[in-house]
Amino acid sequence: MGSVQPGIFRAYDVRGKYPEEINEQVARRLGAHLAAYLRADTFIVGHDARPGSDALATDVIEGAMGTGAHVRDIGEVSTPQFQWATRARDAVGGIMVTASHLPESQNGFKAVARRGDVLEVIGGDQLRQIFDSQEGEMQRGTVTRESVFADYAAAVAYAAAWKGGTELRISIDAPAAVQRVLERLGPIAPDASLAARCDADGDRIAFFLHGIEVPADHIFLLLTERMNLAPVVFDLRFSKLVHERLDHANVRYAVSRVGRLYLSLAMRQRGAAFGGEISGHYYWSAMGGMESPELTLLQVLNVCGGDAHRLDELLRPYDRYAKSPEISLPIRDRKQASAVMAQLERRYAGCRMDKQDGLTVDCWDGHLSTRPEDGFWFNIRPSNTEPLLRLIVESKEKDLLQQRVAEVCGIIG
Repeated sequence: MGSVQPGIFRAYDVRGKYPEEINEQVARRLGAHLAAYLRADTFIVGHDARPGSDALATDVIEGAMGTGAHVRDIGEVSTPQFQWATRARDAVGGIMVTASHLPESQNGFKAVARRGDVLEVIGGDQLRQIFDSQEGEMQRGTVTRESVFADYAAAVAYAAAWKGGTELRISIDAPAAVQRVLERLGPIAPDASLAARCDADGDRIAFFLHGIEVPADHIFLLLTERMNLAPVVFDLRFSKLVHERLDHANVRYAVSRVGRLYLSLAMRQRGAAFGGEISGHYYWSAMGGMESPELTLLQVLNVCGGDAHRLDELLRPYDRYAKSPEISLPIRDRKQASAVMAQLERRYAGCRMDKQDGLTVDCWDGHLSTRPEDGFWFNIRPSNTEPLLRLIVESKEKDLLQQRVAEVCGIIG
């Protein structure tokens, strides 16, 4: 086959320019080699709505069928719907054609394998090894086409104990695949005060109150506390408030590296009921340890009774500290990233340090000041998908946040 750009194999999946890097050759070979690697009897293939995804899915199916697999083509779906189908249809694994939130000029593939009742994300490094493996014996499998919307909606309703016909009192901006499921869960009654938005492949969800986005760690804490969920897993960018409240309530939790590959692994290892990322990914044990924005939305409505003012009241105690959004800082390469980390380590040598994912500097207890209320922490890490450093800063004093952000950025230059 022709040359393949090694850069398309990312930390969590496969992504690249379409059709220059992500094309028929890549799709067929990946479908064939993953199905052979998994010794697939039943293999699931789905795709998002971006241009080219339908054609690439057809190529993946052809590749997988060439290994003798029975392919279940579930058509245009969200990534969580694809993941659910992999479990529910008793498949050994599958491929979702999507480039997630990236522009339409990009495309790619997400792959999962079923391990008993849970799913395993197959990361880019492993996919590269599978992709480069030897060709197996050619056989001819079969393909069936089916819809999963009704069954997935029923599974979400069951997990949320959601009564059919109940209004969804919330304004929703989501891909068609997510909308189709929500319409089966109850009539959507748009609310000017409460809204939700999903990304292009429907695995992230953000909530908005009165037009202002609610931090994902606040939504995570709300559901954990109000639903008595334990143990839970969340990424290292979550607010100190989450640690403090869960510690006070003796809720078992674990802190994970950033990314669905690591969150889903931590979910399996801990037997966690619930997981979350600051980017709006929420993971549920009821869905095999994977995301379900529809389930997250229903549970938020369950907790607040579909009342935006009630949700406002429940979230108000969480408005204690000030945290920046994730700030993207361009870099040339990994060498420059390492130099930046070393510089920050020297500057904040009096604070606690952690290198689980990039560099976390913890001056929360006033290590650089005699005033504990001046405490702050930050995490800076190289992006796994782009030539960027990602920075997030939290301060005890709200009026000091911008000063802390400027201080760290000034050191980076």
